[in-house]
Amino acid sequence: MPKPTLAAIAMPLLLLAAGAGAGQKYNPHSGKWETAAPADQLQYNPHTDQWRYAAPNSSPRYNPYQQTWELAPENHRPRYNPHENRWEMAPPGARLEYNPYTGEWEFGE
Repeated sequence: MPKPTLAAIAMPLLLLAAGAGAGQKYNPHSGKWETAAPADQLQYNPHTDQWRYAAPNSSPRYNPYQQTWELAPENHRPRYNPHENRWEMAPPGARLEYNPYTGEWEFGE
């Protein structure tokens, strides 16, 4: 009988340790995992031609520090992410969280 690979053992353990994907949602349009709140929905951003998870009341908002358009609710403001060296739209009181699927730090509520 062949031995299971490390990846075959590690992935289920990682999913269990992360609360079976708690705080992570798979984006079938990009093929990537995103940090997202439970109520977040996939929404289309016509300025970037991309689908992303965002709060239900989000709309495209311009981030002058990155010179990009991001889906965000009205109360989100640009905040600096020192781990990734970039500005991101984030809600008041958001804290940085590590996304084990992408290996990046992201703002989460």
